[in-house]
Amino acid sequence: MRINENDDTIEIKGIDFFTEQEDVSPDYAYVIKGSDIQRRLDHKICFIIIEDQPLDEKYTGESGTNAILVDKAWSPETVIKRVRQLFEDQYRIGDSSIKILESCQKGYTIQQLLDLGYQLLGNPLLLVDVSLCFIAHSGGNNINNEPLWEWTLSKGYVNKEYAKSVMTDENQNEIDQGKEVLVIWETGLLNHRQLVGRVLKNNRPLAYLKLLEYHHPISESDQEILIMLCHAVAMTMEDANGISQTASSLSDTFLIALLNQKMYDHAAIEERERIYGLKLYKNLFALVIRIDNRQNTNDRLYYLKRIYQNFFNRQTVIIYNGQLVILLDTITAEIQNEREMASFENLLEENDCTAGISKIFYHLYDFCEHYKQAHNALTLGDQLKKPGRIRNYDDLIIPHMILSFRGETNIKNLIHPVVKTLKDLDDKKGSNFLETLVAYINYNQDTTLTAKSLHVHYNTLKYRINRIIELTELDLSDSETLFNIQLSVKVNDILACL
Repeated sequence: MRINENDDTIEIKGIDFFTEQEDVSPDYAYVIKGSDIQRRLDHKICFIIIEDQPLDEKYTGESGTNAILVDKAWSPETVIKRVRQLFEDQYRIGDSSIKILESCQKGYTIQQLLDLGYQLLGNPLLLVDVSLCFIAHSGGNNINNEPLWEWTLSKGYVNKEYAKSVMTDENQNEIDQGKEVLVIWETGLLNHRQLVGRVLKNNRPLAYLKLLEYHHPISESDQEILIMLCHAVAMTMEDANGISQTASSLSDTFLIALLNQKMYDHAAIEERERIYGLKLYKNLFALVIRIDNRQNTNDRLYYLKRIYQNFFNRQTVIIYNGQLVILLDTITAEIQNEREMASFENLLEENDCTAGISKIFYHLYDFCEHYKQAHNALTLGDQLKKPGRIRNYDDLIIPHMILSFRGETNIKNLIHPVVKTLKDLDDKKGSNFLETLVAYINYNQDTTLTAKSLHVHYNTLKYRINRIIELTELDLSDSETLFNIQLSVKVNDILACL
């Protein structure tokens, strides 16, 4: 501990009670009650004065005494105990930092670092990657009555309930507020508290180092040591994964450059594709995955990146503008079969995400344009209140075109008079003429199929169609009119959502 006094630095090596009978040392701080001060205090000595009464300036003011004042509620014994604990903690942190630095110099493995951490901290340590899969532990085999740790050590990954609770923890919002959060307290599903250190590189999480408060309480100095250990683990992980991390980083940078339109020369893009080893099938789709619950988004993004990499078995998953963007290549022109899409939707539901999917494309230089389609699919789905977790741009092209006119004209003007007449009549009399006409057009004017879809008798349908023709003078052989009617129905649906 050092205190600046004018231009001199006083180094404090210890603390003791102040008595008139004993000699004092300039490198000690002395504790004294204000009521016990009987003479001017030596300005070269540091004091901790307990203000049990107002201080007399003739003893302290003119001499320029180096003093820390504490409340009268503190006893001298408590002050000395707390300050000595500070000295011990600082010594322990310094000693631990030397041991951790030496371990890095000696090339310790991740397991050796965790074993050292267990020796220094005296509580079990567990390291998991960003997808919350097991990497290493130390001291975990001595734990009882902590099912989540037992699950992770036996299965190799955390259970879904715990993963969801961690990634939506309201206490972790500081991470998304630009603050450098290095440790987080976790309770909730655990029987013991645990302190989680974030293993970071350039504020990007590589892993999480969990210190379980099992054998004894976790102190502030434990927290400092855990942070140093996380830094050492980050360096070791980077060294161990250097080649794959670099390759992944290069392909990520390449895809981000395409989205930022920093590369547009077709030949150059195809050359980069070859250099980075992106061996893609000919059918391509862009997906944008949005996290709907914005809590702890930064860590969740890296967690979910790994989840979707595993699901699609693709490394072409990047983080862009706070969302996940996936370049998905497929053998067939269909993005996935029905069963796979159902699994994808379940995964989105589990992680509170929504996905936008572009139209199919065939060249990487079209990636940016189709990314915009996927992004627009998300926005349009929200505007039109579409249910479900997956929004396909293929299903939203016409609504997108219609909404594009909003800035130039009142889109109500796009509604065909036949649709307006039938809608007004239905609203007034409770009839179903517009629904009947739309179904009839959709089933290519097949009376049997239309009647079946509307659950009405064949003759009832024929009566309705004839009545519609009487009311509107509609020519059902005019394909242009039929298209305008279908378009008008979509405009009506859009207006109902706005």
